[in-house]
Amino acid sequence: MKVSLYYNPSCSDCVRQAKRTARLDWLRAIEMRTDRSPLGEVPVGEIVVVDEQRRRVYTGIYATRMVCLRIPLLFLYGLILYVPGIRDRIGEAKPGCNGDACEV
Repeated sequence: MKVSLYYNPSCSDCVRQAKRTARLDWLRAIEMRTDRSPLGEVPVGEIVVVDEQRRRVYTGIYATRMVCLRIPLLFLYGLILYVPGIRDRIGEAKPGCNGDACEV
């Protein structure tokens, strides 16, 4: 079950983080993409994760959680992001999104 991670290629921090993520992804569960995401251009400092199988688009803390759950070294961090108190403190859902994801 592969997901696509969209990031902004003109942001040096985004590129650096994407390279780090790709190095940790030895299972090749994440496809790194720099083209236009289903939500449009990806803003600097943000990511968009698309799960084609579930037909869902994730942004913010929910996108980070989806990536972490697919990388073995970050899996526990992804589970921690499910805890409501922690999740609410770290990030918020974007307007127009229902719960943890937006429909494609």
